[in-house]
Amino acid sequence: MSNPTTPFGWQMPTATDLVTDLPADFEVFGQAVATSMADLLGGTSGQILAKNSNTDMDFVWIANDQGDITGITATSPLTGGGSSGAITVGIQDALTTQKGAVQLSDSTSTTSSILAATPTAVKSAYDLAGAAIPKSTVTTNGDLIYGTGSSTVSRIGIGSTGQVLTVSAGVPAWATSSAIQGTDLLLNANFAINQRAYVSAANLTSGTYGFDRWKSNFTNTTLTFTASPQGQSLTISASGGLQQVIEQGLVPAGTYTLSWTGTATGRVYNSGGTPPAYASSPVTFTADGSANVVVEFTAVSTTKTLSKVQFNAGTNTAWSLATPTLQTELQACQRYCYVIQGNASTASSLGTGYWNGTTAVVGFVPMKTKMRAIPTLIYSQASDLEALQIGVSWNAVSAVTLAGEVNTDAAQIQVTTTGGTSGQAANIRLKALSTAYIGLVAEL
Repeated sequence: MSNPTTPFGWQMPTATDLVTDLPADFEVFGQAVATSMADLLGGTSGQILAKNSNTDMDFVWIANDQGDITGITATSPLTGGGSSGAITVGIQDALTTQKGAVQLSDSTSTTSSILAATPTAVKSAYDLAGAAIPKSTVTTNGDLIYGTGSSTVSRIGIGSTGQVLTVSAGVPAWATSSAIQGTDLLLNANFAINQRAYVSAANLTSGTYGFDRWKSNFTNTTLTFTASPQGQSLTISASGGLQQVIEQGLVPAGTYTLSWTGTATGRVYNSGGTPPAYASSPVTFTADGSANVVVEFTAVSTTKTLSKVQFNAGTNTAWSLATPTLQTELQACQRYCYVIQGNASTASSLGTGYWNGTTAVVGFVPMKTKMRAIPTLIYSQASDLEALQIGVSWNAVSAVTLAGEVNTDAAQIQVTTTGGTSGQAANIRLKALSTAYIGLVAEL
């Protein structure tokens, strides 16, 4: 055949070629295709043919991953990305500092800051809020809330100064000082404590104490008294009177009642205020809580009687001691005055001390209870005391003073005497006299 050679190295027959040559020519053609175009054979479903190199007829079957996307750029909260090969894209976990994927939670008690509440959790929180006491229940500074029944509450407004919270008709209510009602605020209200050994018919000048915690509030007051099972029943002389001052902290602001047994007239007022007129028992009083309270009685122009005084919060007029017993009453009185009383039959030792030089003896007087304030010294007279140099003799005393350290628990006294040796042990005592006494006073 004269036909030109094809690119595959074989010649296609022409029209003039014998038909009998055709089978052989096609056999040569098929062999050439199979040899030089082998890369085009095969492949699987879905694959596509791609050029493998710049060489002619160099192809390869690949998965169909071709398209118009040439790359993926991932920005927060996405991760991964790329521009070639298999590209992976993810999403970061959400934090309080970054965006991302969150996990749902039904919890209403978790403290996590990276979980997201489901509608279930939101509904539970809504129900809890719905059952809570609304802020609108309270309207005024000092309001209180109390339960009025099953799942219901009510408001009670703040009380007045000096009131206390109590119960009225089964619900909370404010009342005037009812918490301390029934407790006498006067000490020695039955005149049973007599540390200063006041004797009947003695004349008390104004400001002078007789029975513990009671002092004269007139120029001259004469008291006579008779013993009773619950203390003393007094007779106050004409134009005489008695007074007791109660510390501010013991009388909060509020309403009080002063009552007593006897014909004397009485009054009560805030220290520094204008005293009201004297009146018969009982007397109502309003304390302001900012001052001491003064209780006074008078006989005016004729002698009057007085016993069992009561000063209570509220309206109670039943008599009682301020403390449980006479012993505790004495201890309460000794906060204001502590007296060591002499005895007619025997001397009363004040305790040991030392000679501070040859003419002075220092001793110590311990209090029975802590006193209200730093005390001052009282005594009958210096000659009612004497000092001893241990193993020598008792010497007369000419002067008595507080010396050295004095506080609310103990006091140091010094007596002037003679005949001692400095540094030697000593003793101080009251002589065997019923009128002898020495004491410490922290009265109001």
